[in-house]
Amino acid sequence: MMLPKIGLVAITVAWLALIQACGFHLRAAVELPAVLEITYLQSKELYSGIATELRLELQAAGADLTDERDAATGVVMVLDERSQRRVLSVGSAGRASEYELFEEVSFALEDPQGNVLLEPQTLRMTRDLVFDDTQLLGKVGEAEVIRRQMQRDLARQIITRIRVGMRPR
Repeated sequence: MMLPKIGLVAITVAWLALIQACGFHLRAAVELPAVLEITYLQSKELYSGIATELRLELQAAGADLTDERDAATGVVMVLDERSQRRVLSVGSAGRASEYELFEEVSFALEDPQGNVLLEPQTLRMTRDLVFDDTQLLGKVGEAEVIRRQMQRDLARQIITRIRVGMRPR
């Protein structure tokens, strides 16, 4: 009876060591730079797109969002945001069978007085979507889920870029 338990423990330990050795780790919360402790978010569309995901990521990382620019430690400006879809391939019936989803955001960071802390930067992300028009509702929903995931990833990248850009040199 004892041998199978020891074997199971040995296999489990070996598996955990193997996972750790390859560099696998669960994605943790984004580390918040000090300049974003109290954040004012400036965007043309505050309640949609990347601004929404950026707000959620900042709050999850522990930032306090403020509606007053002067009360903030940092001002994140979403300067421009683009979402596009283009056809990658067409099936024999002449209908699109694969799309490329494209998200792009330009952002900058200032202090409350308007001094530039981080110059404007642009981040881009693309994903492919195989499209089957016999499953129209499901594929439209899948495209929306993928787009939100891309926006969330871009929001995390914005915070990471700010953290790296604000490191003392």
